Amino acid sequence: MLYSSTILIYPVLTILSRSKRSFENMGLLIGRSGDTVKRLLHPTQSSFEISRSICKTVFEKEKVVYVGIDDTLLKKIYSKLMQGAGMFFDTKIGRRIMAYKLAICMITNGKIAIPIDCAYMFSKEILDSIKEKFPGKNEITKSFVNVARKLFGDDKIIIVVDGLYASVEFIRWCKQENLRLEARMHSNRVVEYKDRRIKVKDLLMLKGLQPKGRQMARTISVTWHGIDLELTIVRRIDKNNNETIVFQIATYKALPREHVLNYKNRWRVELINRTTKQKIGIEECYSRKLEIQYRHVAAVLLAYTFAQLERIKSRLDNVEQALRRCEKKSVNFLIDRFTRFSKDFGHFDA
Repeated sequence: MLYSSTILIYPVLTILSRSKRSFENMGLLIGRSGDTVKRLLHPTQSSFEISRSICKTVFEKEKVVYVGIDDTLLKKIYSKLMQGAGMFFDTKIGRRIMAYKLAICMITNGKIAIPIDCAYMFSKEILDSIKEKFPGKNEITKSFVNVARKLFGDDKIIIVVDGLYASVEFIRWCKQENLRLEARMHSNRVVEYKDRRIKVKDLLMLKGLQPKGRQMARTISVTWHGIDLELTIVRRIDKNNNETIVFQIATYKALPREHVLNYKNRWRVELINRTTKQKIGIEECYSRKLEIQYRHVAAVLLAYTFAQLERIKSRLDNVEQALRRCEKKSVNFLIDRFTRFSKDFGHFDA
């Protein structure tokens, strides 16, 4: 064997590669062919088993951890032959593009974030053209949460999602399972407040509900589709002193400032999306096979996990600093270092 820790070779190559992360380019780093690099990709589940084991050890002493879920587009603009790739609307450029839509689940304590699962969400055109039935958004989200529950139990986790995942089905499920959920709520939703049906945005017209002065948030009890929820009206002021109002819902009672602070932890999953795209090449797999694409994504997320461990060990401010430190090392050095990390954090010898 080239190295004793073969599952770590591919994640290390994604960190060290300076050009497009094709199998051939990454093979140049170790003097091997692209086919050899492709064979170094381990099953998706194997990568996540390591990340979950590390995650459990890292956060075992935390009283609360946050389960953040978000999706991102992996652009495949020039490749119509990739299995599962479809047309999705890219909000940044304002048009539909060929891409994979990837949902990612992470665990964070507010500082360190570790990805523990991912899933593809296929376009309607793809789903309509095949007989196989794939899990939808709600099934994927519940699956993510159940992974977190197995790691930490129900009492330790708080789920934080944006408005895309705040469906009636998912919120009702969290309520029935006694899970703490924080979610963004769209302002055009209609809720029941004091025996009155009213749009969320129109709550601001009622006396005493809009936060003013030093008050930045106000929480009230509402009912939505028969589900009793806590709705927090959040006042936000940006660096230009512009004020906006956003709305959050929760399945549990807490002080307004606690609801606000808990929800803010969701942005850590957005950082994962940004960093893995810009620094580790999560979009840069050119295989036509969906399974290989899946394995590549899991390996990149495992690389991100080890970059977080480097951040912890070296006491760095952020994961980007950790990646820059890793980029200066050799393949053999990082393999050995990450293998020691695996042992230090209670995982089997990778």
